[in-house]
Amino acid sequence: MSWTKVNIIIILLFILHLVGGVALSIESVKSIFLALTPFNLALTFGLLIWGNDDFSFNFFKVISVLFLIGFFVEVLGVYSGFLFGEYHYGKTLGFQFLEVPLIIGVNWVLLVVSSFAVSSYFVSNSILKVVLSSIIMVLLDLMIEPVAIRLDFWHWQAEVIPLQNYLMWFLVALLMNWILTFNRFKFNVKLGFGLLISQVLFFTLQSFNF
Repeated sequence: MSWTKVNIIIILLFILHLVGGVALSIESVKSIFLALTPFNLALTFGLLIWGNDDFSFNFFKVISVLFLIGFFVEVLGVYSGFLFGEYHYGKTLGFQFLEVPLIIGVNWVLLVVSSFAVSSYFVSNSILKVVLSSIIMVLLDLMIEPVAIRLDFWHWQAEVIPLQNYLMWFLVALLMNWILTFNRFKFNVKLGFGLLISQVLFFTLQSFNF
């Protein structure tokens, strides 16, 4: 393996997610690493931006739009209970505005660009790409939800995850992926795979921590 910037970033992503996944299973340090969660997401975001090597206006415009959609759909979700179901955020994800952590917009961006990059590797047809990427995001959410409750990311009414949550995830993902396709968004495929696999690693480790 060559020590390119992309490869180094992928190694760092795996280290961040592996260390976090293990540390959150150790009670003596769990609270410390929980407090670092928003910084971990911000660092991951910064690494991906740096590694993608696209500093064009279009790139940052699309990223900004995705962030705003991700954040405000959560605001509507929390206040209405209509979109995803009845839920509220805990303290783990840090500073909140309108009862929603600002970092959640970053999380939506990370999930959608990595899923989009991975789906781009397998299919070239725009419609198939949008649908496949959206399916990948729902599969990720299936892994995320049980862990998120336990780590105080967010909580559902009676701690029951409603089916409509996954449906809404799919619909929001469709919108975001359509925006990426419409704007001919390009993201490094290797980085996309690196982030996606490292996230799967993290949530797999946490799924064994009951």
